[in-house]
Amino acid sequence: MYLKALPIEKVWGIGPQTSAYLKKQGIVTALQFARTSERWVRQHLSKTFYEIWQELNGNCVLELATKEKTSYASVQKVKTFTPPSSDRNFVLAQLSKNIENACMKVRRYSLAARSVIIFLKTQDFRYVGTELKFVRRTALPNEIIQALTPAFDELFSPGTPYRATGVVLGKLEEDTVVQLDLFGGTLQTIKLKRLFAAVDHIRERSGKHTLFLGSSFLAHRAAQHAGERGDNPQRKTTLLKGETARRRLAIPMFLGKFV
Repeated sequence: MYLKALPIEKVWGIGPQTSAYLKKQGIVTALQFARTSERWVRQHLSKTFYEIWQELNGNCVLELATKEKTSYASVQKVKTFTPPSSDRNFVLAQLSKNIENACMKVRRYSLAARSVIIFLKTQDFRYVGTELKFVRRTALPNEIIQALTPAFDELFSPGTPYRATGVVLGKLEEDTVVQLDLFGGTLQTIKLKRLFAAVDHIRERSGKHTLFLGSSFLAHRAAQHAGERGDNPQRKTTLLKGETARRRLAIPMFLGKFV
């Protein structure tokens, strides 16, 4: 697609707020943004958007990563759901699902978290959140959910509709060495790690959400989005041989035909 036909909000790295600001300035396409003066971009936008402006003008400033990422300082999972809900159990289930997905990812790289941040997003786009620190690192979602439930109840306001939940697992460390304690807690953790290793193996073979915690049940029972937003595009429902719902070839489809 040519820059003149690419809407500004479709440019990678430019979010809804920035695109709305640019549109107010009469910049509605990627080409218009690229032709905006350098002085104006540096004066009115942050360094990140100045680098995007340079890339659009053919100046390579962002390093191209050709290899799969193998290390992380933190892992974040955020999901919006519709319609917004004020049901405490449903919102907690959405958060629980995010925690499970984040833990699944850090276990894949043999990492564990020393801290966790959770946040809730209301229907009117207000955020509330909190951070907890762990005595020992963990990548077990049941441990994190158990520790966070009291904090969640403090954040959650009955009667307030929420539209998204999010979690950030931070201060990640290698989870390869286990130090025993005097009270048997570490042995229980070792057993749980073996259990989740088996769960991860089943998920790899049968699907990411084949097994999940009971605390996430309500999030899995309902579709992530209701109404038209929840409708799957034809490209997701018409799969090529060897494709799955989560892994598809990068082939666009127009008017029902693959090109």
